[in-house]
Amino acid sequence: MKLGYLQDVYAHEGPFVTVYLDTSADSADAGKEVELRWRSARERLVEHGASAEDLRAVDETVGSHEWRTGRRGNVLVATGGGIVFRDELPEAPEEFSDDELARLGPVPHLMPYLRLRGARVPHVLVLVDRTGADLHVVDAAGHSGVVTVQGDAAPLHKSHTAGEGHEKSHHDAVEEQWLRNAGQVAAEVDTRALRTGAEVIVLAGDVRMRRMVYDHLHKGLRERVVATEASHRDRNASEQTLREEVHEAVRSVVRERTESTVREFERERGQHDRAVDGWADTVGALQRGQVATVLRSTKEVGESPESLWIGPDPNQIAVERSTLTDMGVSSPVSVSADEAVLQALVGTDAELVLVEPERITLTGGIGAVLRYSDSGSGD
Repeated sequence: MKLGYLQDVYAHEGPFVTVYLDTSADSADAGKEVELRWRSARERLVEHGASAEDLRAVDETVGSHEWRTGRRGNVLVATGGGIVFRDELPEAPEEFSDDELARLGPVPHLMPYLRLRGARVPHVLVLVDRTGADLHVVDAAGHSGVVTVQGDAAPLHKSHTAGEGHEKSHHDAVEEQWLRNAGQVAAEVDTRALRTGAEVIVLAGDVRMRRMVYDHLHKGLRERVVATEASHRDRNASEQTLREEVHEAVRSVVRERTESTVREFERERGQHDRAVDGWADTVGALQRGQVATVLRSTKEVGESPESLWIGPDPNQIAVERSTLTDMGVSSPVSVSADEAVLQALVGTDAELVLVEPERITLTGGIGAVLRYSDSGSGD
Protein backbone atom coordinates (compact mmCIF):
# COMPACT_ATOMS: atom_id res chain seq x y z
CA MET A 1 0.00 0.00 0.00
CA LYS A 2 1.61 3.23 -1.16
CA LEU A 3 1.12 6.07 1.32
CA GLY A 4 2.61 9.04 -0.50
CA TYR A 5 -0.80 10.68 -0.93
CA LEU A 6 -0.92 11.16 2.87
CA GLN A 7 2.30 13.20 3.02
CA ASP A 8 0.43 16.51 2.72
CA VAL A 9 -1.71 15.54 5.72
CA TYR A 10 1.28 14.79 7.93
CA ALA A 11 3.02 17.98 6.79
CA HIS A 12 0.53 19.97 8.91
CA GLU A 13 1.20 20.68 12.55
CA GLY A 14 -1.15 19.13 15.09
CA PRO A 15 -3.07 18.60 17.16
CA PHE A 16 -5.38 16.71 14.80
CA VAL A 17 -9.06 15.92 15.13
CA THR A 18 -9.85 12.59 13.44
CA VAL A 19 -13.50 11.62 13.06
CA TYR A 20 -15.04 8.43 11.66
CA LEU A 21 -18.69 9.04 10.92
CA ASP A 22 -21.43 6.63 9.92
CA THR A 23 -23.06 8.48 6.99
CA SER A 24 -25.44 5.71 5.96
CA ALA A 25 -28.61 7.06 4.40
CA ASP A 26 -31.24 4.34 4.63
CA SER A 27 -34.15 6.50 5.76
CA ALA A 28 -35.75 9.90 5.26
CA ASP A 29 -34.20 11.04 8.55
CA ALA A 30 -30.66 10.08 7.51
CA GLY A 31 -29.34 13.64 7.76
CA LYS A 32 -30.70 14.06 11.28
CA GLU A 33 -29.27 10.68 12.35
CA VAL A 34 -25.81 11.61 11.09
CA GLU A 35 -25.98 14.97 12.87
CA LEU A 36 -26.84 13.17 16.12
CA ARG A 37 -23.86 10.83 15.68
CA TRP A 38 -21.59 13.78 15.04
CA ARG A 39 -23.00 15.66 18.04
CA SER A 40 -22.12 12.73 20.30
CA ALA A 41 -18.59 12.54 18.89
CA ARG A 42 -18.25 16.32 19.11
CA GLU A 43 -19.04 16.31 22.82
CA ARG A 44 -16.26 13.79 23.46
CA LEU A 45 -13.81 15.90 21.45
CA VAL A 46 -14.75 19.02 23.43
CA GLU A 47 -14.04 17.11 26.65
CA HIS A 48 -10.59 16.21 25.31
CA GLY A 49 -9.79 19.82 24.43
CA ALA A 50 -10.37 20.03 20.66
CA SER A 51 -10.24 23.59 19.34
CA ALA A 52 -13.43 25.42 18.42
CA GLU A 53 -11.97 26.16 14.97
CA ASP A 54 -11.36 22.49 14.15
CA LEU A 55 -14.78 21.48 15.43
CA ARG A 56 -16.39 24.23 13.36
CA ALA A 57 -14.61 22.93 10.24
CA VAL A 58 -16.10 19.47 10.84
CA ASP A 59 -19.51 21.06 11.60
CA GLU A 60 -19.52 22.74 8.20
CA THR A 61 -18.42 19.61 6.36
CA VAL A 62 -21.05 17.42 8.01
CA GLY A 63 -23.71 20.07 7.43
CA SER A 64 -22.95 20.29 3.70
CA HIS A 65 -22.64 16.53 3.11
CA GLU A 66 -24.64 15.14 0.19
CA TRP A 67 -26.47 12.04 1.37
CA ARG A 68 -26.58 8.93 -0.80
CA THR A 69 -28.47 5.77 0.00
CA GLY A 70 -26.57 2.74 1.26
CA ARG A 71 -24.30 1.74 4.12
CA ARG A 72 -21.20 3.93 4.12
CA GLY A 73 -19.03 6.16 6.23
CA ASN A 74 -16.60 9.07 6.08
CA VAL A 75 -13.28 9.89 7.70
CA LEU A 76 -12.41 13.53 8.38
CA VAL A 77 -9.16 15.01 9.68
CA ALA A 78 -9.05 18.62 10.85
CA THR A 79 -6.27 20.86 12.11
CA GLY A 80 -5.53 24.57 12.04
CA GLY A 81 -9.22 25.33 11.60
CA GLY A 82 -9.62 23.41 8.34
CA ILE A 83 -10.24 19.94 6.92
CA VAL A 84 -6.90 18.55 5.72
CA PHE A 85 -8.15 15.10 4.73
CA ARG A 86 -11.45 13.41 3.99
CA ASP A 87 -12.49 10.26 2.23
CA GLU A 88 -15.46 7.96 1.92
CA LEU A 89 -15.26 4.58 3.62
CA PRO A 90 -16.37 1.43 1.81
CA GLU A 91 -18.60 0.55 4.76
CA ALA A 92 -19.99 2.15 7.89
CA PRO A 93 -17.62 2.23 10.92
CA GLU A 94 -20.06 0.19 12.99
CA GLU A 95 -17.47 -1.84 14.91
CA PHE A 96 -15.38 1.16 15.98
CA SER A 97 -15.00 2.05 19.65
CA ASP A 98 -15.89 5.55 20.84
CA ASP A 99 -12.17 6.33 21.08
CA GLU A 100 -11.65 5.34 17.43
CA LEU A 101 -14.71 7.23 16.19
CA ALA A 102 -13.43 10.56 17.50
CA ARG A 103 -9.85 11.22 18.55
CA LEU A 104 -7.73 14.27 19.32
CA GLY A 105 -4.00 13.68 19.09
CA PRO A 106 -0.62 14.94 17.93
CA VAL A 107 -0.87 12.86 14.72
CA PRO A 108 -3.83 11.76 12.58
CA HIS A 109 -5.52 8.48 13.52
CA LEU A 110 -5.66 6.86 10.09
CA MET A 111 -4.79 3.19 10.56
CA PRO A 112 -8.49 2.23 10.98
CA TYR A 113 -9.17 4.02 7.69
CA LEU A 114 -6.44 2.06 5.91
CA ARG A 115 -7.67 -1.22 7.37
CA LEU A 116 -11.19 -0.54 6.09
CA ARG A 117 -10.19 0.92 2.76
CA GLY A 118 -7.43 -1.51 1.87
CA ALA A 119 -4.88 -0.89 -0.84
CA ARG A 120 -5.82 1.39 -3.70
CA VAL A 121 -4.20 0.75 -7.04
CA PRO A 122 -3.87 3.65 -9.49
CA HIS A 123 -5.37 2.56 -12.79
CA VAL A 124 -6.74 3.72 -16.13
CA LEU A 125 -9.89 2.38 -17.77
CA VAL A 126 -9.89 3.02 -21.52
CA LEU A 127 -13.26 2.79 -23.31
CA VAL A 128 -12.32 2.90 -26.97
CA ASP A 129 -14.13 3.06 -30.30
CA ARG A 130 -12.92 4.03 -33.75
CA THR A 131 -13.37 7.76 -33.17
CA GLY A 132 -11.34 7.93 -29.95
CA ALA A 133 -11.74 6.98 -26.29
CA ASP A 134 -12.88 7.95 -22.82
CA LEU A 135 -10.15 7.51 -20.20
CA HIS A 136 -11.26 7.02 -16.60
CA VAL A 137 -8.17 7.76 -14.50
CA VAL A 138 -7.93 6.86 -10.80
CA ASP A 139 -4.87 7.84 -8.75
CA ALA A 140 -3.46 6.28 -5.57
CA ALA A 141 -5.62 8.53 -3.39
CA GLY A 142 -8.79 7.35 -5.13
CA HIS A 143 -9.34 10.64 -6.95
CA SER A 144 -10.82 10.05 -10.37
CA GLY A 145 -11.28 12.00 -13.57
CA VAL A 146 -12.38 11.45 -17.16
CA VAL A 147 -10.38 12.48 -20.22
CA THR A 148 -11.88 12.25 -23.71
CA VAL A 149 -9.70 11.71 -26.76
CA GLN A 150 -11.52 12.61 -29.96
CA GLY A 151 -9.89 11.52 -33.20
CA ASP A 152 -10.87 12.36 -36.75
CA ALA A 153 -14.40 11.15 -37.48
CA ALA A 154 -14.12 10.62 -41.25
CA PRO A 155 -13.67 8.33 -43.00
CA LEU A 156 -14.43 5.67 -40.37
CA HIS A 157 -16.30 2.96 -42.28
CA LYS A 158 -15.20 0.91 -45.23
CA SER A 159 -17.34 1.19 -48.35
CA HIS A 160 -18.23 -1.69 -50.65
CA THR A 161 -20.05 0.36 -53.28
CA ALA A 162 -17.12 2.02 -55.03
CA GLY A 163 -15.15 0.56 -57.90
CA GLU A 164 -12.35 -1.88 -57.15
CA GLY A 165 -9.54 0.68 -57.32
CA HIS A 166 -11.44 3.33 -55.43
CA GLU A 167 -12.58 0.74 -52.88
CA LYS A 168 -8.99 -0.26 -52.04
CA SER A 169 -7.98 3.39 -51.76
CA HIS A 170 -10.94 4.08 -49.50
CA HIS A 171 -10.18 1.03 -47.35
CA ASP A 172 -6.56 2.15 -46.98
CA ALA A 173 -7.68 5.63 -45.95
CA VAL A 174 -10.01 4.18 -43.31
CA GLU A 175 -7.26 1.93 -41.94
CA GLU A 176 -4.88 4.88 -41.77
CA GLN A 177 -7.47 6.92 -39.88
CA TRP A 178 -8.06 4.13 -37.38
CA LEU A 179 -4.32 3.88 -36.82
CA ARG A 180 -4.00 7.64 -36.28
CA ASN A 181 -6.89 7.64 -33.82
CA ALA A 182 -5.40 4.66 -31.98
CA GLY A 183 -2.07 6.46 -31.82
CA GLN A 184 -3.70 9.54 -30.28
CA VAL A 185 -5.50 7.41 -27.70
CA ALA A 186 -2.33 5.48 -26.83
CA ALA A 187 -0.33 8.69 -26.44
CA GLU A 188 -2.87 10.03 -23.94
CA VAL A 189 -2.94 6.70 -22.08
CA ASP A 190 0.87 6.78 -21.88
CA THR A 191 0.80 10.29 -20.42
CA ARG A 192 -1.94 9.62 -17.87
CA ALA A 193 -0.63 6.21 -16.83
CA LEU A 194 2.91 7.46 -16.28
CA ARG A 195 1.72 10.59 -14.47
CA THR A 196 -0.45 8.66 -12.00
CA GLY A 197 1.78 5.59 -11.72
CA ALA A 198 -1.04 3.40 -13.03
CA GLU A 199 -0.45 -0.26 -12.26
CA VAL A 200 -3.42 -1.51 -14.29
CA ILE A 201 -4.68 -0.38 -17.69
CA VAL A 202 -8.04 -1.87 -18.64
CA LEU A 203 -8.80 -1.75 -22.37
CA ALA A 204 -12.48 -2.10 -23.24
CA GLY A 205 -14.53 -1.43 -26.34
CA ASP A 206 -14.00 -2.05 -30.04
CA VAL A 207 -11.88 -5.20 -30.50
CA ARG A 208 -9.91 -3.93 -33.50
CA MET A 209 -9.14 -0.60 -31.86
CA ARG A 210 -8.10 -2.29 -28.63
CA ARG A 211 -5.40 -4.15 -30.54
CA MET A 212 -4.25 -0.98 -32.29
CA VAL A 213 -4.13 1.03 -29.07
CA TYR A 214 -2.18 -1.77 -27.37
CA ASP A 215 0.36 -1.84 -30.21
CA HIS A 216 0.88 1.93 -29.89
CA LEU A 217 1.36 1.92 -26.11
CA HIS A 218 4.76 2.46 -24.53
CA LYS A 219 6.39 -0.98 -24.25
CA GLY A 220 6.86 -0.59 -20.51
CA LEU A 221 3.10 -0.19 -20.05
CA ARG A 222 1.90 -3.11 -22.15
CA GLU A 223 2.47 -5.66 -19.38
CA ARG A 224 -0.04 -3.74 -17.24
CA VAL A 225 -2.87 -4.09 -19.77
CA VAL A 226 -5.98 -6.14 -19.10
CA ALA A 227 -8.41 -6.48 -22.02
CA THR A 228 -12.12 -7.02 -21.49
CA GLU A 229 -15.14 -7.70 -23.68
CA ALA A 230 -17.42 -6.19 -21.05
CA SER A 231 -18.31 -2.88 -22.67
CA HIS A 232 -18.25 -0.66 -25.68
CA ARG A 233 -17.90 3.09 -25.40
CA ASP A 234 -21.52 3.72 -26.38
CA ARG A 235 -23.19 0.91 -24.41
CA ASN A 236 -24.49 1.35 -20.89
CA ALA A 237 -26.08 -2.08 -20.42
CA SER A 238 -22.78 -3.71 -19.46
CA GLU A 239 -21.52 -1.02 -17.06
CA GLN A 240 -21.92 -3.25 -14.00
CA THR A 241 -19.98 -6.07 -15.64
CA LEU A 242 -17.27 -3.63 -16.63
CA ARG A 243 -16.98 -2.24 -13.09
CA GLU A 244 -16.67 -5.77 -11.75
CA GLU A 245 -13.90 -6.59 -14.21
CA VAL A 246 -12.01 -3.41 -13.33
CA HIS A 247 -12.35 -4.16 -9.62
CA GLU A 248 -11.16 -7.73 -10.14
CA ALA A 249 -8.14 -6.53 -12.12
CA VAL A 250 -7.27 -4.16 -9.28
CA ARG A 251 -7.84 -6.83 -6.61
CA SER A 252 -5.61 -9.20 -8.57
CA VAL A 253 -2.77 -6.67 -8.45
CA VAL A 254 -3.25 -6.24 -4.69
CA ARG A 255 -3.21 -10.01 -4.12
CA GLU A 256 -0.10 -10.47 -6.24
CA ARG A 257 1.68 -7.59 -4.51
CA THR A 258 0.80 -8.91 -1.05
CA GLU A 259 1.95 -12.43 -1.90
CA SER A 260 5.17 -11.11 -3.40
CA THR A 261 5.91 -9.09 -0.25
CA VAL A 262 5.11 -12.02 2.04
CA ARG A 263 7.38 -14.33 0.05
CA GLU A 264 10.19 -11.76 0.12
CA PHE A 265 9.78 -11.30 3.87
CA GLU A 266 9.82 -15.05 4.52
CA ARG A 267 12.91 -15.50 2.37
CA GLU A 268 14.83 -12.62 3.95
CA ARG A 269 13.78 -13.56 7.47
CA GLY A 270 14.94 -17.11 6.85
CA GLN A 271 18.31 -15.79 5.70
CA HIS A 272 18.53 -13.30 8.62
CA ASP A 273 19.13 -10.58 6.07
CA ARG A 274 16.77 -7.84 4.82
CA ALA A 275 13.89 -8.46 7.23
CA VAL A 276 13.03 -7.80 10.86
CA ASP A 277 10.30 -9.34 12.98
CA GLY A 278 8.51 -7.91 16.02
CA TRP A 279 7.97 -4.43 17.40
CA ALA A 280 11.41 -3.64 18.83
CA ASP A 281 13.34 -4.56 15.69
CA THR A 282 10.81 -2.94 13.35
CA VAL A 283 10.88 0.32 15.33
CA GLY A 284 14.69 0.24 15.29
CA ALA A 285 14.70 -0.20 11.51
CA LEU A 286 12.25 2.71 11.13
CA GLN A 287 14.64 4.88 13.17
CA ARG A 288 17.44 4.08 10.73
CA GLY A 289 15.29 4.66 7.64
CA GLN A 290 15.84 1.05 6.57
CA VAL A 291 12.22 0.02 6.07
CA ALA A 292 10.89 -0.52 2.57
CA THR A 293 7.61 -2.17 3.62
CA VAL A 294 5.95 -2.89 6.95
CA LEU A 295 3.81 -6.00 7.18
CA ARG A 296 1.02 -5.52 9.73
CA SER A 297 -1.47 -8.15 10.79
CA THR A 298 -5.12 -7.35 10.15
CA LYS A 299 -5.86 -8.65 13.67
CA GLU A 300 -4.04 -8.21 16.95
CA VAL A 301 -1.62 -11.10 17.41
CA GLY A 302 0.53 -11.73 20.47
CA GLU A 303 1.87 -8.93 22.62
CA SER A 304 2.17 -5.46 21.18
CA PRO A 305 2.86 -2.10 22.84
CA GLU A 306 -0.14 0.12 23.46
CA SER A 307 1.94 3.18 22.63
CA LEU A 308 5.27 4.34 21.23
CA TRP A 309 7.21 7.58 21.54
CA ILE A 310 7.66 9.97 18.63
CA GLY A 311 9.33 13.27 17.82
CA PRO A 312 8.60 15.77 15.04
CA ASP A 313 10.70 13.94 12.42
CA PRO A 314 9.44 10.69 10.84
CA ASN A 315 12.44 8.60 11.95
CA GLN A 316 12.07 9.79 15.55
CA ILE A 317 10.19 6.77 16.85
CA ALA A 318 11.06 4.60 19.83
CA VAL A 319 9.79 2.09 22.34
CA GLU A 320 11.36 4.02 25.23
CA ARG A 321 11.15 7.78 25.79
CA SER A 322 14.81 7.93 26.79
CA THR A 323 15.84 6.70 23.33
CA LEU A 324 14.46 9.88 21.77
CA THR A 325 15.83 12.22 24.42
CA ASP A 326 19.24 10.64 23.81
CA MET A 327 18.72 11.46 20.12
CA GLY A 328 18.19 15.11 21.05
CA VAL A 329 14.38 15.22 20.92
CA SER A 330 13.38 17.75 23.57
CA SER A 331 9.73 16.80 24.02
CA PRO A 332 8.82 13.28 22.86
CA VAL A 333 5.10 12.49 22.85
CA SER A 334 3.33 9.19 23.38
CA VAL A 335 0.86 7.98 20.73
CA SER A 336 -0.70 4.65 19.85
CA ALA A 337 1.74 2.20 18.29
CA ASP A 338 -0.02 2.14 14.93
CA GLU A 339 -0.18 5.94 14.77
CA ALA A 340 3.56 6.15 15.38
CA VAL A 341 4.40 3.53 12.77
CA LEU A 342 2.14 5.14 10.18
CA GLN A 343 3.75 8.56 10.65
CA ALA A 344 7.18 6.98 10.14
CA LEU A 345 6.05 5.11 7.02
CA VAL A 346 4.53 8.19 5.40
CA GLY A 347 7.52 10.36 6.23
CA THR A 348 10.12 7.88 4.95
CA ASP A 349 8.17 6.93 1.80
CA ALA A 350 7.81 3.32 2.92
CA GLU A 351 4.86 1.06 2.14
CA LEU A 352 2.34 -0.83 4.24
CA VAL A 353 0.97 -4.31 3.56
CA LEU A 354 -1.90 -5.65 5.66
CA VAL A 355 -1.83 -9.44 5.95
CA GLU A 356 -4.12 -12.02 7.46
CA PRO A 357 -2.52 -13.75 10.48
CA GLU A 358 -3.43 -17.11 8.93
CA ARG A 359 -1.15 -16.32 5.98
CA ILE A 360 2.01 -15.52 7.93
CA THR A 361 3.16 -15.49 11.55
CA LEU A 362 4.50 -12.11 12.64
CA THR A 363 5.82 -11.60 16.16
CA GLY A 364 3.40 -9.18 17.78
CA GLY A 365 1.65 -8.83 14.43
CA ILE A 366 4.37 -6.75 12.77
CA GLY A 367 7.52 -7.14 10.68
CA ALA A 368 9.31 -5.35 7.87
CA VAL A 369 11.19 -5.88 4.64
CA LEU A 370 14.28 -3.67 4.63
CA ARG A 371 15.84 -1.53 1.93
CA TYR A 372 19.28 -2.75 2.95
CA SER A 373 20.66 -5.19 5.47
CA ASP A 374 22.32 -4.33 8.78
CA SER A 375 25.64 -5.29 7.22
CA GLY A 376 25.40 -2.03 5.27
CA SER A 377 26.11 -3.73 1.97
CA GLY A 378 22.98 -2.25 0.38
CA ASP A 379 22.19 -5.61 -1.24
